Amino acid sequence: MEKYPIIELVVKIASRCNLNCKYCYEYNMGDETWKSASKFMTNAVAEQLGKRIQEHITEFQLKEYNLGLHGGEPLLMSPSKLDELVCSLKSTIDPSVELFFSLQTNAILMSKEHIDIFRKHNIRISISLDGLKETHDKNRIDLKGDPSWERVIKGIQLLKQEAPELFIGILSVIDIESDPIETFDFLAQFEVDIDFLLPLKTFDNPPYYPNQESVAYGKWYFRIYKEWIEGRNQHIDVRFIKNIITQLIGGSAIYEVMTSSPIGLLTISTDGNIEGVDCLKSIGEEIQVTDMNIFKNSFTEALGHDIVKLRQSGITDLHDKCKSCKYLYGCAGGYFPNRYSKKDKFNNPSVYCDDLYWLLESIENDIKTRIKNEPAII
Repeated sequence: MEKYPIIELVVKIASRCNLNCKYCYEYNMGDETWKSASKFMTNAVAEQLGKRIQEHITEFQLKEYNLGLHGGEPLLMSPSKLDELVCSLKSTIDPSVELFFSLQTNAILMSKEHIDIFRKHNIRISISLDGLKETHDKNRIDLKGDPSWERVIKGIQLLKQEAPELFIGILSVIDIESDPIETFDFLAQFEVDIDFLLPLKTFDNPPYYPNQESVAYGKWYFRIYKEWIEGRNQHIDVRFIKNIITQLIGGSAIYEVMTSSPIGLLTISTDGNIEGVDCLKSIGEEIQVTDMNIFKNSFTEALGHDIVKLRQSGITDLHDKCKSCKYLYGCAGGYFPNRYSKKDKFNNPSVYCDDLYWLLESIENDIKTRIKNEPAII
């Protein structure tokens, strides 16, 4: 099989968190590798990571590289240590290579000192916020069980005040009992792109469907689509929906959640362990573990690991139901972790298959209707 380069890394700079979100794949879905991981990535690990990145860049003649700083909660690392870490990582990479840094945070520890470091290294910030207070605080609680919404909003306000140009997105896990339009309107006021995420569920831990509504998640998304396509908050990119539309009209996927393209992403732990996508921890069986480390192994060696090869196989290793589906190239089996079952491993369609099929069909039909009703240009 042809090897595709690793062009993006999720870099775990902290392995602990100041929240205890009920749905968290890192701590609350059975995987316990975080307990033995170093609390923070050291400068030595960051420097070695830079060497591996440069090695891969040279081998595949890459001109740019994407690095997502992640946790746990990355802002548990002090501003000065964060600065040192990023400098160490950069020190072994050819300065002609364009590096794109992003950081995913819950924003509770946001400080002016952190923002100074973001600005220094042009680190773009995405913040986890599930919606209005009642929705957000249902799951996103701290280690004492206290709600976090007000502290998150305070962190967002500080970032918007000090460096609005660095605030690029909100990640929001869908609460199926929330009102999608109220949620959309609230999040859109922050003037950044929104990524509404399906809960990380599997066939062994299936999603909750209120009143046994079989396509509740598809309908939740479609309500936002209908309003958005009509002009509501149209200046905001809704990444999940935009990705579907782009692929339905023959374009390329804009991110990894639903794509038939090979995935060029790995996770690096605080100790330098090379892992599959970190969301695989939602399965709870250490499937993301490769037993490789940046001090011993290159990214090219990691390309030969089964979990990486499976992610890079595109549509080749999808379930037969997916291969025969008319939305093969628009859905591509949905998000990788959502296909898992203990019985058949990843040889399943998505646990959200009915939702995704209904959603894609509904969006496709709507687009066709709009094209048909568009006045002819003479």
